[in-house]
Amino acid sequence: MKENNIDEKVNSEKNIPQLDAPVLSSPDSTLSPNDPGDEVLHRFRYQISYAAILSLMMADGRSDIIEVFCEHHEDILVKSADGSFTGIQIKTRNINLHPFNLDDEAVFNTFKRFVVLNEKFPDKFKAFSIVSNHGFDTTKPAVCIETLIRLIKEGATLTGRKNKGFINKLVKECDCTQDRVFNTISKIRTRSYCALNDIHSKLVNQVKICSDLKGLTESKIEELADSIIGKHFKASSLEFDSEKIHHAYILGELDENGEIEAIVSSKCFTKDNFSSWLRREKGQPVKLLLKDRMAIAAGIDTHRRLEIKMDAGGIDSDNIELIRTLKFAFEQHAASWLYRDSAEVADGRYSQILLIIQNMCKEIYDELQLNANNEKGTEMLVTVRAKIKARQENDPALFHDCLYEHVLGVVGVLTESCKIWWSPKFNISE
Repeated sequence: MKENNIDEKVNSEKNIPQLDAPVLSSPDSTLSPNDPGDEVLHRFRYQISYAAILSLMMADGRSDIIEVFCEHHEDILVKSADGSFTGIQIKTRNINLHPFNLDDEAVFNTFKRFVVLNEKFPDKFKAFSIVSNHGFDTTKPAVCIETLIRLIKEGATLTGRKNKGFINKLVKECDCTQDRVFNTISKIRTRSYCALNDIHSKLVNQVKICSDLKGLTESKIEELADSIIGKHFKASSLEFDSEKIHHAYILGELDENGEIEAIVSSKCFTKDNFSSWLRREKGQPVKLLLKDRMAIAAGIDTHRRLEIKMDAGGIDSDNIELIRTLKFAFEQHAASWLYRDSAEVADGRYSQILLIIQNMCKEIYDELQLNANNEKGTEMLVTVRAKIKARQENDPALFHDCLYEHVLGVVGVLTESCKIWWSPKFNISE
């Protein structure tokens, strides 16, 4: 993480607790306003998560990436199938500050690194990218990064004082010609990505859509996402088997080149080795159910009850997402009754359908003895679907104008309101 990529590093003097601060009860129950270490790690996790997302895309064949390197020459270094490389810098910033522009020292240093790499490895880099949680300033053309890149790509003469000063400084500090600086800048692209706190959900979504990872429960997806983060953190932090490499070199099993290769290899994910690792991890049993994970985190949000409860019964993520979607469809359909009929009629219809499905689910729950079994949630869901279909075919009037999908959505409504369960009951906090 070059320069920590934290552009709002707090001045060290500001981090010193002030003696005139109010006396507090105890340090183990009070947050520190002057400890930026956790914020640095939070931003580093953003970088690692982005690298992990690229690795998942590689493993899934959704890009031409064949290798992803962490903290090797760049924050993230990507090798494509044609042998070319892309260097990626992750720039994070507090959203209360202005978006990145050419006046930022961090931006100049990033351009400088790109120029140096482009000169050190001629014709190897097809692109350099800057990815940010915050975005890039387009309100002032004189300091707009995209404007400078566009002008250089178009071969236009730079007339602005800021642009010319930026280029002249790069030429001087990189000790190369202006043409070579232009060559590098023409390869640079910028991209705004998600907010700092949204990167985990982006990673989880990539796990869900990975073709090799279909059929996983929500808890397994969360667990796998954490494992992927840990694996990329290890690759980013020089945590390789140095003892083994040392002895291999001493015993003549590795020469100096072999030693370098071993270190570089520890930072690299190839398509084959990462895909194989994912498949092995997929088969590992879940260590922590979603209900336990949420309870540890800080209680359970009401809107997540459905997925937490169905996950506890071993129901996979795709089925949970489908039930959630059908739940919304039923709620919208039921709302239409209010416009078409009286509130009393609509409420009676709604209550009747919920009562029928609740009773049906409770009968199945008891038949399968789910009060003592965590692994029959999927079997219960399959049985519920079959019984709803049969009941609706035999007595459609009971469900009024509801489609089968609407009635299945009632299962989601009842799950979220804790009227039906898919596993032994557990305490689900508000």
